[in-house]
Amino acid sequence: MIYTVTLSPALDYLIWLDQFESGELNRTEQVAFRAGGKGINVSTVLSRLGVESICLGFTAGFVGNELIRLLDTENIRHNFIQLKEGCSRINVKLKADKESEINASGPVISNTELKELEKQAQKLESGDFLVLSGNPPKNIPSNIYSILMDSVAKKNIRIIVDSSGDHLVSALSRHPFLIKPNKAELEEIFSTKLDSMDQIVNAALKLKEKGAANVLVSLGGDGAMLAADNGQIFTCAVPEGTLIDSTGAGDSMVAGFIAKEIENCQRDECLRFAVACGCASAYSSDLLNSENLKRIFEKTPYPIPYFKN
Repeated sequence: MIYTVTLSPALDYLIWLDQFESGELNRTEQVAFRAGGKGINVSTVLSRLGVESICLGFTAGFVGNELIRLLDTENIRHNFIQLKEGCSRINVKLKADKESEINASGPVISNTELKELEKQAQKLESGDFLVLSGNPPKNIPSNIYSILMDSVAKKNIRIIVDSSGDHLVSALSRHPFLIKPNKAELEEIFSTKLDSMDQIVNAALKLKEKGAANVLVSLGGDGAMLAADNGQIFTCAVPEGTLIDSTGAGDSMVAGFIAKEIENCQRDECLRFAVACGCASAYSSDLLNSENLKRIFEKTPYPIPYFKN
């Protein structure tokens, strides 16, 4: 089974406008609500790929109830811990001439409630996947991912970490199966600009040396790079398309990689499908437009082995 963890889920309120004028009355063209949070995004995309998963994390208040209702409508399984106080977040995503986001703070999570999540993790079985997505909220211990990883350390659990900064770096010593930084996150970790593919590859290999088995680097319009556990390095370009909504594209890549991993596909196949899934979300107003996925996948270039200069 695949378990995704979203420590602070959100109800995403998506607003489309022709143009946003600060300080003026703005009228929407279209609005939508979406169950949000990086782990939930991964589970949503997996569901649309026909792969079952279970969402873990915390919900609270009337927003938490709506999050659960939205997941139920898509038959996405969940086992959230209901917080006794507070309310889950509502995040505003403005889609105008430029994309803007307003992300709210989540409710306070007590030590007792964190222990409940740890107990859930301890019930995972060998062969399961554990996806840890997003940066932990400030009101809980910053080492929560390490705690959860230690909870399953004696089992054959494939752990995926999609986080940034110290949260990602501290997880490396627990040997995650996959990490997925983007270029900006790599630059933050190493405190330097990465202006060439060689530099990006070198940074990814350093993260492998620190413990990650596979390092998948998303590069936006430049595609993605994979430093794989078998020693191979691949790059993959994106197919042509119009960017509509980048929200969740990276999470879609993670889901696509997992979907092919459970089919025991080769690493270059996992990479190509991950890129296609990312584009199927980015080129749509919703996460992974399944109607477009087949067409996009057919147009996704085959990954190319990369050899450093």
